[in-house]
Amino acid sequence: MNRELISVIDELGRQKGIEKSRVIGAIEAALQMAAKKRFGQAENIQVEIDSKTGEISVVSKKTIVDAVTNPKTEVSLQEARQFDSEAEVGDEIGSVIEMSDLGRIAAQTAKQVIFQKVREAEWSRLF
Repeated sequence: MNRELISVIDELGRQKGIEKSRVIGAIEAALQMAAKKRFGQAENIQVEIDSKTGEISVVSKKTIVDAVTNPKTEVSLQEARQFDSEAEVGDEIGSVIEMSDLGRIAAQTAKQVIFQKVREAEWSRLF
């Protein structure tokens, strides 16, 4: 699947005359928007695609604090130390989100965002 993703990105870039990095950026933005739609806008979700392997990483990051005031963006030191014994207040800890957890509606959202970003890249290339 990952090699197929890279070959599709390369082909799309060639057909539309868009840099590979812009296509990858569009896909990352689309997946991030889809994940935020599924898990909530307040979540600190980061998406990265390795341009060589096509590996997709979707991570929900939380800041380690003494007292949690916002559970969507913060985690207690005690809870963080269950996963990382060297965790300290102020650090960030992430949990991986599986792509299958995003769901069908999020996938449709991602598709629409990818098409829009590719169109925008085409228009900016023309101008």
